[in-house]
Amino acid sequence: MYEDILNNIKELNGFKLLCKKKVDFLSFLRACKSKDLEQLWICLHKILEEHIRPENLIYDEENSTLLFRDENNRQYLLTCINFVSIYLQHLVNSQKKKKHIILDENFQVVFYKLTEIQFMLSDKEVRIYFGKCLLTICDINLKENEYTGNVKINLLLFLLWKSCSTEGKAADIGKLKKYKDFCKYIKWGISERTTDSFYLLCSYTLNLPKFYDNPDGKTFLSYVWSQNESIAFHLFKKFVHNLVLLSYDNISHYSQIILLTWKNCSGDMIRTLETQIEYLVHFALKCPIKIAARFRSLLNIFHTNKGDKSINNLIFKIYDPVIWRNLMSPNWKIRFNATCIFQFIFPVVDPCIKSIDYLQEMEKAYNALFELSEDGNSCVLQAAAKCICYVLNELWEIISDEKRMSLLETLMNKFLKEKYYDNVRNEVVLGLCDLAKNKRINKIFLQIFKRIKYLLNDKSLRVRKNFVILVLELNKNLNQDFFEQLDHNEFTKRITKDFFTFSVQSCIKKLSYMKQQYHEKIKNKEICEFLKLSTNLMTYSIWKCDIKEQAKKCINLISEYPVLMICISKFSTNLKIIDRYKLSSVLFEITNIKLRDEDNSILLSENSWEEGKAHTLVNGTKDKGIRKGNGKDKGEDKAREKGKDQSTDKDRNKNKNENKDKETNNALLTDSNLNKNYIRYSSLLVCIANFLKPKNEEEIDFCGTEEIQEFLKVKFAEKYFLDSINTLMQPYYFKLLKYINLNHDNYIVIHKYARKQLNSLHTLTNEHVCEKYIIPLFYKWGLLNSLVHKHMHFLNVSVRFISTHTFGGSIENNSNNSNDKTENSIRKNAFSLKIDDTDALVDVSSFLSSSSVYDTEDDIQHTEQINEKEKYSDGNKGNKGNNKKVYNNDEPHGSGNGKGNRGSNSKMASSANDGIDYTKNDIIDRSKKIKDMYLNNEKELNALIFLSLIVKKKKYHYLIFKSYADITYNFIYKFNSFLLHVFQRLSLNDFTLPSYFMSTYYEKNKDSNYIQLILCDEVRIKGYMQLYISFFFLFNSFAIQNNYSYEWDTLIENTLQSIHLITSIKFKNEIQIITRNIQPTRSNNNNDEQVQEQRKECASYIRNIIHFILYFLDMIEYTVAMKKLFIEDIDFNDFVKNLFLFCKCYEIANENVKEIKMGHVEEKEKNEKAPVELYFKIWQRISSFLLFILNFDYFEKKTEIKLMIINTFFLFTYENVPKKKIETVVKKYSTIIKEKELFYNFLKNFKNNNDAINYMYESQIKHIQDVLDGALLHKGAAKK
Repeated sequence: MYEDILNNIKELNGFKLLCKKKVDFLSFLRACKSKDLEQLWICLHKILEEHIRPENLIYDEENSTLLFRDENNRQYLLTCINFVSIYLQHLVNSQKKKKHIILDENFQVVFYKLTEIQFMLSDKEVRIYFGKCLLTICDINLKENEYTGNVKINLLLFLLWKSCSTEGKAADIGKLKKYKDFCKYIKWGISERTTDSFYLLCSYTLNLPKFYDNPDGKTFLSYVWSQNESIAFHLFKKFVHNLVLLSYDNISHYSQIILLTWKNCSGDMIRTLETQIEYLVHFALKCPIKIAARFRSLLNIFHTNKGDKSINNLIFKIYDPVIWRNLMSPNWKIRFNATCIFQFIFPVVDPCIKSIDYLQEMEKAYNALFELSEDGNSCVLQAAAKCICYVLNELWEIISDEKRMSLLETLMNKFLKEKYYDNVRNEVVLGLCDLAKNKRINKIFLQIFKRIKYLLNDKSLRVRKNFVILVLELNKNLNQDFFEQLDHNEFTKRITKDFFTFSVQSCIKKLSYMKQQYHEKIKNKEICEFLKLSTNLMTYSIWKCDIKEQAKKCINLISEYPVLMICISKFSTNLKIIDRYKLSSVLFEITNIKLRDEDNSILLSENSWEEGKAHTLVNGTKDKGIRKGNGKDKGEDKAREKGKDQSTDKDRNKNKNENKDKETNNALLTDSNLNKNYIRYSSLLVCIANFLKPKNEEEIDFCGTEEIQEFLKVKFAEKYFLDSINTLMQPYYFKLLKYINLNHDNYIVIHKYARKQLNSLHTLTNEHVCEKYIIPLFYKWGLLNSLVHKHMHFLNVSVRFISTHTFGGSIENNSNNSNDKTENSIRKNAFSLKIDDTDALVDVSSFLSSSSVYDTEDDIQHTEQINEKEKYSDGNKGNKGNNKKVYNNDEPHGSGNGKGNRGSNSKMASSANDGIDYTKNDIIDRSKKIKDMYLNNEKELNALIFLSLIVKKKKYHYLIFKSYADITYNFIYKFNSFLLHVFQRLSLNDFTLPSYFMSTYYEKNKDSNYIQLILCDEVRIKGYMQLYISFFFLFNSFAIQNNYSYEWDTLIENTLQSIHLITSIKFKNEIQIITRNIQPTRSNNNNDEQVQEQRKECASYIRNIIHFILYFLDMIEYTVAMKKLFIEDIDFNDFVKNLFLFCKCYEIANENVKEIKMGHVEEKEKNEKAPVELYFKIWQRISSFLLFILNFDYFEKKTEIKLMIINTFFLFTYENVPKKKIETVVKKYSTIIKEKELFYNFLKNFKNNNDAINYMYESQIKHIQDVLDGALLHKGAAKK
């Protein structure tokens, strides 16, 4: 057997087989002689040496790892460890027969060699296998010697390593605690492998929350810390370093470690630990405030355990020499840190002192408090106030009455009277709140409350909020209504004012440059918390009575203070939901009864019902004859004329209807009593809606129960909601529908009305109602997705129409956009849109002439839609050439009076008539197409407005972006290409105004270089631009979050190129345009009707270009703010200049324009005001744009560039700009330029230097000079 074993250990396979026969090997060991074992270990050592030679190992310098080159050598090492483990098991079995076991020296050599190699190797498996051997050998009763000591140290190293590894468990840390006594074998302070490794691993455990959070880990570290001065200072250094970066939640664990260490110390180590604690105190006093707070938090475990006599002695021993002089330090930061510590260690008196001396020391501590109350620094005063409140709360019973009242007087007369230190007053109120919770003290408020009740109207929101908390705490603990002692009128005013502030802040856009109206509400938690607490205080007594009395009080309150009652219903949290529902039902019943009184019945009258019907008839939403081709015998000329003027008629009718509605509403509200009732009952309905709204998840679940739904069905009769339709009270009734389920019949009625409103968004009169009331209803009903489906479908078709007729073919075939991936996007989404793939890819004009794309009536039959679609599509196929001619001509065109008049212009009719004979059927077909074109323009506006409303709310984003991701990107990509194309065409040639616009001495020239604009009115330009910008950035974020792969870099590059193209536009006769002085009247030659028409067309063309650039500013702001573009790549000076030059061209084109048709006085006045209104719009937008851009860090040290841009802005600031607006802009510019002297010198030079202003009019010069004189005068006064 012995010979077989010797042979087996020489080969890996035989060695493994030997270890597998564990029972046979153990039997051999029991019978084996000592000499045979000695030879066995010698042989094994030699073979092991061959396998672990240096040439068999490889070291990776980059990763600092040492591994075997050959796997066989590694497997032999593992088998050898297993062999040793079996031998150790044999020793464990035989130790019962012996008191002590002495290991064979040759075995010790093998075991030492295994210890060395496993320590060097970066092999986790080898280390874990050998660790089991270490655990086994330490459980054997070995005779103590130096070798066994080294083995036990290596066991500690193994357990520390395993505890620090990712696989380390609490059991491993528990074993460290079990074997912590093995630390006595470590050679402290001597640099060797085991000692250095132990120091390193112990300090590393201070980085691991899983270690120091464990009680056994704390025990082990505190034990090690207390063993020797060397390890103590090593751990203390790491301790202090980590504390600066440690989270506050983990500082408490460090505190427990230092306290346990101090308790474990004895002899010389106590002095060592106290010295380290003194260092911690020094850091808590002298470090910067934020870092000092960490050390103060660490030491709080001593401060809060002053009841322990030994800790109290330690506090006095450490703090007494340093605290008094630091309280009087000339550095306010040190005084602040010392005061914060003094709060917890007060009064710092020697526990062993005699009674007489004790009183003297206490007096010293009180005097220190009074001296701190006279400090001139607000932060020190705040700490002193907190300290006094803490001392009163903790030591009330042992402080004399005289001292109590003195300290209270200091709080009320000194700290609460600090007008300029809100933080001090707030700290006192917080301290009083703690006193109010103390049953031994709170009765003192019966005496002092009248002296502090004025704090309810403090200018500081935090002071007011915490004072309300104080009052509520007193009501609760003293069982008295302290609210009765307050000034109700002032309190009401304060709540109302803060509620208005909260409402305004909730609507402020998170970033001022977010023009796509995506409101990210500012969550002002503090003011919201104040309103909750205040309303709870206000209703403290209201909710204690029965339901009828509650309703009565609510009615009275809303009659006097409607805003206050709305605030209460929104924020009050001290009324259970079931009680809120009962109160709501009573208030709803009262509201319905009151509104049906004779005096108030007009509020529920359908005051605009007839006007609304007439309006829908004019717009073609009800007249089915429009789609069926009425007027078949009228002839093509009449049809064309009607098509041309239909948009103008619609605008006039819309204005008339709006005026009628306004007159009706004004007539209703001119009666003061009626107006008062309108406010009262509309506010009451808002309050009811707020009461019905669940405030948390628990209430949401409760509201879904059958019991609650049955209660709502009984108490909230649905007829009242039907009666409110088309009345003044409708929005407020509809606000309740979000919380009520309707029966089927009533649901159909309200659904039809709501759908009709959504289909008439193009009227631009009901956006608010749709956004606030109707869209949320459809979301609740689960119908919003179908609306999104229709509008996304139409948007996809519309943008394809734009790209097709802009590029003279599909955008995919354009060489500049060869990498377009939107074609596949449409095909991929064809199924989700429930349309045929071919529908998305055929000639888009067929869609735009088909009324079936978007249904305006619910009762249109599906078969009729298909027939009409086929009819119109077939009609279009024969006229593709004509359409192409209309949309791709090079002639200038007007904007069209109708909204969304695609490519139509004054020459459309004549171009269609030249040399062509039409049959009667052709005339009828073209008549229908003209009317359908206007109908589709309305659908286009509906889609733009609806999607812009949807995209405002984040909760609706998944309806658009998740279901129609490819369609969304398709729109973004194609419209991005369209903008690039427009700006590229603009920059190809110098922009030229007709010469005879500048002077009557020039001949009339009909040639122009105007480009064709598919979007040719402001409403559609604004709708497309805002939706494009919103989609671009919101979908970009959505795509990144959801790992959607789209090409965004190309779009950003196109945007940057568009900016460069705008800045590169050149103007022919630029100097003449700038210096042109617009006169009210010119030569009679301007009265030529042809010239007038050309001026109107030119003005309309320029106005459209201005709106493209103006709304494109939003895109620039977004891309810069989101760091998609770099500011240094953009020339803002030329950009601003070109935009103003377009505005000046628009003024010249509008000069002395007269209306051709007589009798339209209103339109004539509108034409005269148009240039001024557009100029103000541009001036204000550019001023905000420059304030945003110039605030970036890039311009911080580029003052000259800033001033150059501002100089251009002032050059185009006209005399009709109000001085106050200019002054405001100057002040804002002065804040973004740090070099004030340079800025004011620029203003002075601009004012005095004629060369800088030689393009400006005399009146303009004087106007600007007056403003700059004021700014310079203000600057001079500030210096004095």
